[in-house]
Formats: sequence, structure tokens, C-alpha cells
Amino acid sequence: MEKLFWGMVGGCTIAFGILLAMYLNQSGAFDSAEEETATQSLADAQTQETETETETETVAEGEYPADIRNLIENSQGNYATAMLVFEEESERAAAVQDRNPGGQTTVSSSSTGIPQGNNGVGKDGTVDNGRNDNHEYFLEQPSEASEEQSYVEESSTADTAESKKDSDYQYDLYRDHVVIKKYTGSAASLDIPDTLEGKPVTEIGDSAFSNSKSLVRVSMPDTVTKIGKNAFKGSALLVDIYLSEQLTGMGEGVFDGCEKLARISIPDGVTVIGKKAFNECGDLIKVTLPSSIESIGEQAFYNCKKMELTKLPSDLKSIDKEAFFDCYKIAPGKWPSDLERIGESAFEDCFAITSVKLPSSMTKLDKRAFYSCTGITELSIRSGLEAISEEAFAACTGITELTVPKSVISIGDMAFSGCEALASIEIPKNTISIGASAFVGCIFTEVKINKRCSFDVTSFPFELTEENYY
Repeated sequence: MEKLFWGMVGGCTIAFGILLAMYLNQSGAFDSAEEETATQSLADAQTQETETETETETVAEGEYPADIRNLIENSQGNYATAMLVFEEESERAAAVQDRNPGGQTTVSSSSTGIPQGNNGVGKDGTVDNGRNDNHEYFLEQPSEASEEQSYVEESSTADTAESKKDSDYQYDLYRDHVVIKKYTGSAASLDIPDTLEGKPVTEIGDSAFSNSKSLVRVSMPDTVTKIGKNAFKGSALLVDIYLSEQLTGMGEGVFDGCEKLARISIPDGVTVIGKKAFNECGDLIKVTLPSSIESIGEQAFYNCKKMELTKLPSDLKSIDKEAFFDCYKIAPGKWPSDLERIGESAFEDCFAITSVKLPSSMTKLDKRAFYSCTGITELSIRSGLEAISEEAFAACTGITELTVPKSVISIGDMAFSGCEALASIEIPKNTISIGASAFVGCIFTEVKINKRCSFDVTSFPFELTEENYY
């Protein structure tokens, strides 16, 4: 486009110069010396013109000949047309720039043609003086229409579900799988089908079997890989369920309030027991947790008073708030070596726990974590933990001795209050803060602390003297 523009301007300039010279020569504007040279040059040009034209139009003095006047007007018209092209290109670029504030310019491929319907006349004859500084101005960009068409084509290929139902189920039918959305049957014993309309059942949707008034036993096919949240919540008669061996995900509250559920085995591959997964499952006795479990959510086994759990998953890293609250019978014999966090009241009132050995990976022990675990007789805390929170081991009446690791900087309020069997304690020099009533009710009579350590007059079961400082 730039070459076309400058070619038109150059051609018009040359033609205009030749015709102007012819006119000046006829009017006697040249002197005699210049006239001979100019006359010779013009004579050659006039010789060619006279072969095709037999006569010349005579005009009044001071007026351009008709042929010169026509050429000038044509040149000006072509020039104006060229200017209009660049002017409208500039306006289109500016308009697109406004629509794309991020700075990317999009120019329609059709904008490179000469506008029609304006008789080649520009709006004001002006040219964008900065257009030649922007080389991207002349580059063809993908049109918005093309981008929109591409998006539409991509969207049209998405796998969309078709809602279906039969006598027992409402489900979403996809091209290669089925999601059960709702069980509408009334069976007491149910084998969930592995296929519907020839497609594998891969997911149990949210609340799909919730609040069932009939289900007692459920068997799930191994095609299922995910169970949604609250899937069986409130199914008060459910006693036994067989889970898919290919299961990898269970949502929050999946068996929340299933009061009669007696046993369950979680398959390998599941990594998270979600919030309230087995909340208030009062008759739950036997639970098998695979080693793959990394996180047990808030109130996951809240108030499961009959549950007999003797082994925590080996990959377990996090136990959230009240996860095993009031689980009277659990007694894990070994604590995971990668355990990092035990949440608030996670094992509160777990009377059957006899031994707690916290690994060096522990970074956080929240308040009341083992509150009133009266069965604990052995407590070992490896170096790594920096703080023992308030009431963390309060009312643990079976603890007889305690060695606080060097990593512990602070001991919270009432951390060991009511540990009435605690007769021996060692506190390292690194511990510089001991909260109020931290050891109230304990029976030890000797202790050493850093003389720079801050404490409350109620922190210990007796008054400290100079002899108690390092």
C-alpha cells in the first residue's frame, strides 16, 4: 500500500511538470537561451502528441489548457483517494485500539480495499502523520470475526450432558460416562448398576442417595471413581456399604448422620476424608483407612463413640478440628512419621489412647488437641514443634513424666493443667514463655527454667525461687 501511494504521487508530479512547461513555453515565460533548450525538449513530446491529435484547443490568456486542467483534476482526485484510504485505515486502527485496551491491534482483512460509494473524495484531505512510524499499521491482523468463529466451533464440540431418568434413577448421560444424580427407588438392598444406556457409571452426584428411608445395604460398582458431597447423608437405616475399589474421591458429609452404619472400608487411592464425612455415625464400629490418606477433615468422625480404630494412615499429614472428638474407643498404636498438624480438640475425650509419640515433622499442635485423654500414660514429643498450645494435654491424668523438646519456645495457658500424675518434668533453656496455670494441679516439686523465661505466678504448682533458674 505504501509503494502504491508514493508511485501515484510521483507519476502525477512528473506529468504535471511536463504540461506546466508546455504552457509556460507558449506564454513566453522562458528567456531566449532557456527557450531553445526547452523548445527542443517540448518539440519531441509534441511530435508524439501530434501523431494522435490533429488540433489543439485554444484558450484565453492566463487560463490552463483543457487537457492540463483535466490531468490536474485527475491527479488531485487520485491523491485524495489515496489519502482517504490511509485516513480511514488510521480511524479503523484507532477504533480497534479502543476496543482492545491491552494494546493489541486487530484490523479486519477487508479493510485493505479502497472504500466504495464516496466517488474517491476524502473527508478532509488530511493524512495521519504518524502512520509510517508504526510498521504494524500496514500488517494484516486476524479479524475479530475469525476469532469468534473459532470460539463457536470449539464450544460446539464440548461434551454436554443429557438429563435422563428411569424407574430408579435420575442421571446425566455423557458421551462416554454416566453420573447418577438422584435415586428415586425404594429398595432396601441395592446394587448400583455399572452401566446405564451402555455407558459406565463413573460418579455418584451430590446428595444422590441422601435421606433415604429404605436403604439398608448398598453395593457400588468398581466403575465409580467419585462420590459427591452429602451423597448418603441422613440415610438413617443404612447399615452396610461396599465402596468401589477404583474410588479416588469422596465429598464432604458423604455419610453424615448415617446413625446405623456399622462398618466401612475405604479403598486405596482415596487421599482425603472430607469434613463431616462420618459425623454422628453412632453405630460405626469397624473402619479401615488406607495408607494413602493424607488429610482427615473437620469433624470427620465426630462422636463416633463405638469406632475401633487401631491404625492411622502412614501417609497422614493433617488432622483437622474435632476430627475424632468423643471417639472413646480409638487407640492408634503408631503415629504417622510425616504428621504435621493436629487441629483443635482433634482427639478430645479419646479415653482409649494410651501412647502419643509426636514426630519431628510436627509444626502445629492446636489447643485442646488431646484434652481429657485420661488413658495416655506415655507422651513423647520429638524436637521440631515450637509451641504447645493452651490446654493441649489438660486433664490427661495418666501422664507421669514429660520431657519438653529443645525446639519448644512457648507453653500455653493450662497446657498441662490437671495432669495430676505428672511427677517429673524437664523444660529446656530455649523455652522463654510459660502461660498461666500451665502446670496447675501437677504433683512435681522440682523444675528448672531459663532465668529470662516469662511466666505467671500460677504457672507452676509451687512458687519458684532462685534455685529453679538455669
